[in-house]
Amino acid sequence: MVQERAARTRSLRGTEPHFSDLSEPPGVSPDVSSALAWLAVPGRRAKLLAVLGVALLAAAAVGALAAPAEPRLAVDDDRPRNNTLVALQGYEHEGKVVEVTPDGEVVWEYAKADDVFDVEALGDGRVQVAVADEIPDGKCPDRFRNDGHENCVRNSLRIVDRETKETLWEYAWFDAKLHAHELHDADRYTVDGEPRWVLVDMGNDRVFAVNRSKEVLWQWNATDRYERPEKMGPEGDWTHMNDVDRVGRDTFRVSLRNFDTVVDLHVERGASGGNGSVRVDPVVGPDDFHERGDVLHEQHNPDTLDNGTLLVADSEHDRVVELNREGDVVWKYGGSAIFDWPRDADRLANGHTLVADSYNDRVVEVDEDGEVVWSVETGGLPYEADRLPGEGSDGPTAREAGIPNRTSDAGVVRERAAWAVSMAKYVGPDRLAEQLFLLAAGLLALVGAGVERWRSRKR
Repeated sequence: MVQERAARTRSLRGTEPHFSDLSEPPGVSPDVSSALAWLAVPGRRAKLLAVLGVALLAAAAVGALAAPAEPRLAVDDDRPRNNTLVALQGYEHEGKVVEVTPDGEVVWEYAKADDVFDVEALGDGRVQVAVADEIPDGKCPDRFRNDGHENCVRNSLRIVDRETKETLWEYAWFDAKLHAHELHDADRYTVDGEPRWVLVDMGNDRVFAVNRSKEVLWQWNATDRYERPEKMGPEGDWTHMNDVDRVGRDTFRVSLRNFDTVVDLHVERGASGGNGSVRVDPVVGPDDFHERGDVLHEQHNPDTLDNGTLLVADSEHDRVVELNREGDVVWKYGGSAIFDWPRDADRLANGHTLVADSYNDRVVEVDEDGEVVWSVETGGLPYEADRLPGEGSDGPTAREAGIPNRTSDAGVVRERAAWAVSMAKYVGPDRLAEQLFLLAAGLLALVGAGVERWRSRKR
């Protein structure tokens, strides 16, 4: 009886129609049915995926080649009167400085460094540039050749001749590696008519000043006040000091990015060697190594306006903010739907705000009504932008100029997609990285074609 039932079951199974034998499956239109039947033939799916993959890759290539040249003027509703000096960090050893006219034309370029961060026009045909160059281990000082890190970095503050681009004066030092060990900022000032420079040494977590003879006049080490985390080695990215400005005769304002903190260093006259003669006053932030501060998150380039208000590129919050003397946010502009990791903001004399919108690869100018009225797509990961001749952040506060708050955040998918494109620029050409999703889809289609061919051969 059991054998008879099994034979009957096998017989019934043998008479069941295959999907490919159906001229029109129930609930499916004839056109769809024909397409499914066509795809059911071995090898055809592979061919279709291969054609699709090639088409997507071709579209990505065309998109990259057709992208307009950069820098280029993107918004031109209220053209500025003067040129703008822009420091382009570069994604992969492509740092440079460009000076762009109000119509977006490059009239001067300095491209003699791997990474460029701070730039300042000094007048008299001189430009000050803070740069970092990655050096092969074989050309590094002995102490950095076999230190467990690939290559080393040479940081330098240069004053270059605008016409010849030759270095007129330089202060430089080596460090263990490029990442988180670069020179991000320096500020030139004078004492009794003599020039001095204060610099942030990110790799060694210190601030120090030198004179024209390159003598260290004073220095302050973060270890004088803070405890390094036990599990973080000496080359770990601890403070990530990225900005210093002289805000008083003997007072220097410093951005400790990874502390989400800004502090003031009060230096006694004649102090040297970081021997306890530097007093630290927190301006805003938790005043310690933090994952995320309550107000700022991995900020860049805090500038002090005339009344003491602090204008800050609050980078990881994708916004620009103003903070009062108590450290409260009194104005904010941006959000991930507007900015993507801004790292510099200057309030101009006319009440406009000039912003280096880094991961959007552009410099924008926002007017007193909160509208973007001028924008240049620069490419190259802009770090800092200065309106010539050296306007800085001498403009009014948002309250004085009546600038409204404006923030808007993008959805999670859009944020993640923008982040992926930005990361791709570190490993490939910028224009090609902007076609990331077409490239990914094309490669996936080609991989699928290969899998289908393999499966068809196995049948």
